[in-house]
Amino acid sequence: MDGESVERLMDIILQMRINLQQVTVTFQQQTEEIREQLEGIFDEERKALDGCLNSIDGKLRECAGHVDDYRQLYSSLSAMRQKLVQLGAQPAAMPGPVPPEQIGEIILWRLQELKYNGRM
Repeated sequence: MDGESVERLMDIILQMRINLQQVTVTFQQQTEEIREQLEGIFDEERKALDGCLNSIDGKLRECAGHVDDYRQLYSSLSAMRQKLVQLGAQPAAMPGPVPPEQIGEIILWRLQELKYNGRM
């Protein structure tokens, strides 16, 4: 190989190196952009999930309030039914009491009732 051929070959290798560096830089930039986009999507999805959990928490607190209301109404209705029976009346059947004591057990019991009755 003469000097010109070696110089030409070195120029080609140098150009290939420059091109490879450009490709590498472009790849790194695109990777960074994709990572930032994925982080944004992740944050949005995480916030949506937090919103769902907050909504579930609110519904559970609301449910606990309804359970307390039910217990109070049940107690009042039971006392009223007893007085009606003492007065000789035949009152309608009472709805079932809320059996479990803990709210988690009550929710589980009610879910099982809904499934059993085909309402869920």
